[in-house]
Amino acid sequence: MREQYNIEDCIPQRPPFVFIDTIEEVSENYVRTTFSVKENCVLLDDESLSIAGLMENAAQTCAARGGNRIGYIGAVKQIEATRLPKIGEQLTTEARVIEEIANISLMEIVTFVDEQPIATTTLKIAIME
Repeated sequence: MREQYNIEDCIPQRPPFVFIDTIEEVSENYVRTTFSVKENCVLLDDESLSIAGLMENAAQTCAARGGNRIGYIGAVKQIEATRLPKIGEQLTTEARVIEEIANISLMEIVTFVDEQPIATTTLKIAIME
């Protein structure tokens, strides 16, 4: 049986700025989330989630690993999207720790739609103690 997570217990963001629906798996160095793009999403670009929305989904996925601690994006090493997800599509986002020193993590994030990768991101995340 998969453990159930209350999103508000895992990330500091609150509606309407929540860009993950479920936490599918979480461990010390890995987290997988899902998010369905809704028509009332605040970061839409026409009928698709914007690049900013993909970035926020990636950052919140990373935050879900830490359990509601305040974190900041220290650097965006890269973001590449082959396409933007449309309203009604479900994202699965996986984040892995590449390197971690003290409270700073370098994270590699891949976002999928229907098991096809659509975006990759590398973020440096600083967690406040």
